[in-house]
Amino acid sequence: MNVNGIFNPENRFWSFVEKLANLFLLGFLWLVFSLPLVTAGAAVTGLFQYTLKLSRNEEGYVWQTFWKGFKENFLQATILWVGMAALGIFLVFDLYCCQFLPFPSPVKWTARALLASLILVYLLTSLYVFPLLAFFRVSLKNAVVHSFIMAMGNLYVSVTILVIYGIFAAIAYFLPGLFMVWLALASYFSSHFLNGVFRRYVKEEGEEG
Repeated sequence: MNVNGIFNPENRFWSFVEKLANLFLLGFLWLVFSLPLVTAGAAVTGLFQYTLKLSRNEEGYVWQTFWKGFKENFLQATILWVGMAALGIFLVFDLYCCQFLPFPSPVKWTARALLASLILVYLLTSLYVFPLLAFFRVSLKNAVVHSFIMAMGNLYVSVTILVIYGIFAAIAYFLPGLFMVWLALASYFSSHFLNGVFRRYVKEEGEEG
C-alpha cells in the first residue's frame, strides 16, 4: 500500500472529507445568518452560491462564496423570502379553513384538492427561486416567473429535488440537532440537478453568477 497516496490531499477520501467538512461549516453559516428570520432568504441564496459551485467542483472558499451570495442578493432575496413566506402561510391557512366552509362535502373536498394543487406548485416553484438568484442575475419578477417555468417544465427534476429534501427532513426529524447540516447536504445533492436545468437556460436567462 502506498502510504504517500493515503495522505495525498488529492486522494478521493480526503477530497470527500473536505467537502463534508465544508458542508458542515456551510450549514452553520446558514443558521447564523438566518437567525433574524427576515434574512433567511439571503442566507439560503448564499448557501446555494456555494453548493451550486461545489457540485461543479468550482467551490473555492466557503466563507467568501457564501458571503458573496448573501451580500449581492440580500435585497432581492429578502423581498422574495417575505413574499413567499406570506403566500405560503396564506395558502396553508386557506386549506385549513376549508373544513369550516358551509358547503356540502364534495365542494369542500374540491376546494381542498385545488388548494393542495396550488400548494404543490408553490413548493416546486420555491425550490428554484433562491438557487436561481445565486446562479443568474435576474429581476425579482423574472426570478419568480422563470422559477415557475423551470419547475413546471422540468417536473421530474422538481419532484426529485422535493423528494431529496423530504428524505433529509425525515433524517432531521430523528437527528434534529444537526438540521442545518442536513439542509446543506440536501442542497448539495439538489444542486447537481439544478445545475443541469440552469445550464440549459444560460444563454436565454442571463449571466451566470
